[in-house]
Amino acid sequence: MRITTQGAAVALAMMLTVHLAHAAKWETQAIGDGAEGDAEFVDDEITVTAVTGDIWDTADTLMYVYQETTGDMEISARVADYSPSNPDWGKAGLMIRQSVDADSANAFINLTGNNGMKLIHRDTQAGATGPGDGGVDYDIPLYIRLTRVGDTITAFTSADGAAWVEAGGGLGPAADIPMSGTIVAGMALSSNGADTAEIVFDEVDGTDGFARPVEPAGKLTTTWADLRSHLAAPAP
Repeated sequence: MRITTQGAAVALAMMLTVHLAHAAKWETQAIGDGAEGDAEFVDDEITVTAVTGDIWDTADTLMYVYQETTGDMEISARVADYSPSNPDWGKAGLMIRQSVDADSANAFINLTGNNGMKLIHRDTQAGATGPGDGGVDYDIPLYIRLTRVGDTITAFTSADGAAWVEAGGGLGPAADIPMSGTIVAGMALSSNGADTAEIVFDEVDGTDGFARPVEPAGKLTTTWADLRSHLAAPAP
């Protein structure tokens, strides 16, 4: 927006909405034996690729793009595109973990190719992962969200990013997973096979500084009061 008055031009930069895709805020980690992958950050898109084993049983192999956080939190994202290389049990979605150890406790709202979407979890380090049944159909694009309140992690889905449906039924109930201190949360992808899987996220967001954008370079630091004073000043 540009405002001109009394021969003087005042440029106002207004950032109404900022979606996160700033690599400086994120860590990337190939977790588990033999895991390989990458993450690319372009505008507000985060594209993750992976060649890994599975996210299941007592330990995982995956590509993980994450931030550290503590306490109650949430993370949400839109899945813009997903190409599972294993049509049955490749997995992708949002994950909260105690750590980046392969056998860490975690909760994971995951999308598969042919077996739908559901919340799976490992409640203790090196424990079993489940549930093994259930799963609901989904269409892309799709919004997904995880919240953590105390020890309770809940999954949500939305078609538009505004009206959220809490996990339940085939998607799976909330999970109670004790985690302490600093935890990690972000985007997870497993190919569960030798071919490369890819997923594209955008509109990634969170609460209380988690998953929030850094200040963009060149942003004008001004206020409406400053602007009014400039507009009211007589022309030189």
